[in-house]
Parts: sequence; C-alpha cells; structure tokens
Amino acid sequence: MYSIKLLLFATLGLFCATCMATNHDYGEGVKRLLPAIPLDNRDGSRDHWQGIGRLTTAHTCTATLLDTLEKTGVQRPPAYVLTAGHCINLSNGQIMQNQPLQGTMTFNYFDDVEKHKTYNLKNVKWRSMQGVDIAIVQLDVSLKTLMEDGIKPLKLATGTPALNSEVLVVGAPQYRTLEMTACTLKSAPDIIEGDWVWRNNFKTRCKSIKGGVSGAPLLDRYTNEIIGVVGTGNEHPPIAPCDLNEPCIPTRKGYSAIQGNLYGSLVPHLRSCFRSGFLFENYCELYPTFNVETDKPTSAKYKKIKISESGHAIAPTWDYRFSIDTAFYRHKTVRVAKQCENPLHYSAAISSENSIINTKIGSRTGRYFLCIIGTNSSRSELPPGLLRNALSLPIVLIEDEIVALPDLNLKKRPTYILVTSEGASKMYSYKVGPSDSIDCQAPDGFSPKSEYMEVYLHKKDLPATLCSVAYDRSDDRSEVRVDQFDTL
Repeated sequence: MYSIKLLLFATLGLFCATCMATNHDYGEGVKRLLPAIPLDNRDGSRDHWQGIGRLTTAHTCTATLLDTLEKTGVQRPPAYVLTAGHCINLSNGQIMQNQPLQGTMTFNYFDDVEKHKTYNLKNVKWRSMQGVDIAIVQLDVSLKTLMEDGIKPLKLATGTPALNSEVLVVGAPQYRTLEMTACTLKSAPDIIEGDWVWRNNFKTRCKSIKGGVSGAPLLDRYTNEIIGVVGTGNEHPPIAPCDLNEPCIPTRKGYSAIQGNLYGSLVPHLRSCFRSGFLFENYCELYPTFNVETDKPTSAKYKKIKISESGHAIAPTWDYRFSIDTAFYRHKTVRVAKQCENPLHYSAAISSENSIINTKIGSRTGRYFLCIIGTNSSRSELPPGLLRNALSLPIVLIEDEIVALPDLNLKKRPTYILVTSEGASKMYSYKVGPSDSIDCQAPDGFSPKSEYMEVYLHKKDLPATLCSVAYDRSDDRSEVRVDQFDTL
C-alpha cells in the first residue's frame, strides 16, 4: 500500500492527515465526499481489491468475489460473486434460484492492468428485487482456482456498523475500471422506485452514482469487509419522485427523491448462509422463497378515496389479482414497508387456487403497502427468511377530484397547426378527423395514452376536429375536450 505521506504529496492535499494514525485505513486517507478516484495496482498495494470487478450479463455491473472459506473447508468450494439483483433480472415478485446464466466476470480490474482475468458465469444461485436488491452468482470455476490465480476474495461483515461509520464504495462505472470513493454510513428505512420496494437499506452520499457501479460493494473502511451492495441512486434533480430512476425515501415532507443520495441493500445476514464454502438454505434468511406473477406489467400507483352521498369516505380496495407458486398465501396492509417483515396482523393462510386480494386499503390519504408472503403450510409460524422475502406493493391514496380538461397549446404555421399538451396532467389520449364525421363521444379511435401530446393538423385536412382527454395520477379520465379547426 502507498504510504500516507507519499499520497499526501502526490495528490495535492486530497488525503486526510488525521488518518495517518491508523495502519488499517483501506481508504488510504482519502477525504469523504470527494469525486471517485481511479484505482491502479502497479505495485500490488491494492491486491485486496482484485476480487472486485466487472460483471457482464445482459447488463453491465460490478460484483465482488465472496470469501466463503473456513479453516476446515473443502478443497474446491464454488466461487460466488455478490451483486445487485437488477443486474440479473428486473422482474418484481420473482426470486430466482439455481438458474443457468450466461456472461462473464472480470477480476484484476484496475486502471493500469493490461491483462484482466475473465471467467465464465455458471448460474444464479439466488436473486431478488423484493425487499432487497441482491444476487449471488456462481462462477464456472472454483474459489481455490481463483485464489491460485492471485484473486483475493472479500469477507462479509459480521454485523452492520454504527451509523456515521466511515465506508468506501469500490466500483467500475460503465466504460471505466475500478474507482474508489469515501463517505459515511446512513440508514434508509425503505426505498421506493417504481414497483420496487426495498426495506433493508443503507444510504450514503458517496460520489459513485454512475451506470455500471450497480452491484459494487459498500466496504467498512477499516476492515475491508462487505457491508452492503450498491443498488440505485439519484444522479439528477428529481422530476417524478418514486418513479423509475428516481428512488425516494421517507422524509419530513413525505417521500422525496434527493439528488446525490446513493442507496443499496445491507448484507451482513448473508454470512450465516455459507457452510464449508457452499450456499445452504439451513439457517439462511434468504429462504424460504416464493414467486408471484400478475398479468399487469405494473401495479396501480394511485387510487382515489371517493365520497358517498352522505359525505363519508369510501375506502378503495386493492383489486390485486395474481398467481403464486405456493399452496397458500397471506397478506396485510401497512403504512410502513418494514412492517411487512413483522409477523403480526397477517391474514390467515388462504388457498392460492384463485388468488385475489380485494380488501380495503384505507380511508385516509397517504401511502400504503400491500404485503404478500407465500407458504406451503397453513400453520401460523412465519420464519424470518420468509418475512424478509415479503413482497411489498406501494400505493398512494389521494382525494377525489375532477380531472381537468387537457391544457393545450396551439401554434399556427403557414401550412399546418401544431397542438401540444401543457400542464400537470399525467397522460393524454386523442383522436382527430373530419369535422362532419368524427364523433368525439364515441370511445373508439383514441390514441394510446402517452405523457406528451403532439398533433399536426395540415391545411389540406381542414376542416378537422381534435378530440382529447387527460388522465390523472389515478388513471381517471377527464371529459372530452373538443377543438374544431376550420381554416388556418
């Protein structure tokens, strides 16, 4: 490892003199919250990170070779790498196990190394996007062989360090090699991004929010042990918090997307999953598992609380139809996603032959979560691993308001009229045709819903009528707006 004194001179003050007192600062004195620095290894001082590298499947990510060896271990245990679940598959509700996987894992992934070391993948041992964003991938080579090739695996932490502990992220952004950045550990009770809800998370402000860093390890700065796996972050200013690419967390102002936050899943509980170098189900909180499927590509994000004629709130229902690969399922509704991992208040076991959940969500505005677990027994015992794997589906209840007509902008040009959408409506749909034949009230002929509306009415097609509708967040539709255009 470079001496701290040399690093101070070489980097013009990028490093922290207060760290000189320790001999075990894997961050090499780097100050917190600075931009990531490229890593070289010409002198072997960073051999302890040879086991972090590029995972290439259908996605480009970072992964870490796990040290699963024991003193009494077998001679040729499998080689497992740890990465993010979305680096393998984006499906929600599906926990993949022992499925073949094509791709490669490249180690010794430093900036100054001409020859990286690449190995084939074998299968996905375990992967999930519900509750956590984690995958364990087995390589088509033994751990012993990799170690004989000079690649050093990293150990899983025995526990989660205290908040504000100093941590490192070592990852490989797309088209680049390994980089390191330093920050402190924060908590994130739950994270929502689209349909995904993650409940056992960390939060940092490490400057590593780049494509390709997904799956990178969050490391204890002074032990080099793996605390977590990088999953997502807010690289840009928020536009639609909680939507895809805009993960959000609970704040005093509700769920917010905060630019610069980097999130991921905590992993110290994985340490008990390995015995003699192998991944075992016994005593491992990755198991038991279940899989949920639904015909809808995405679940509803908003529903309205209707008001009865007598003035009372009418609680909307989940209306969630699905299939599950276990004999029974249980469910409950909560206001805090982490409560999905609490065994209290789950329903009795329900046969999965005709799976539909249509219970009331709530009668107050705000965010709710539907918790689902699958079991093969009707007994009341719910093991910790099953609860960790609970599927959480988010929804927001909003007040019942009339959907405003589309807000349109008209621009006349010499040969055409351009009509575009404006305002805060979520989605639009329209149809256009000759004024003497089009029926705006007929439901057929409308375009598919889209976030933006752009219609060209050419001079040769006039007179024409444009029929347009707007949809709000709960997918309720406005009345039809009718615009007639006779001439330019």
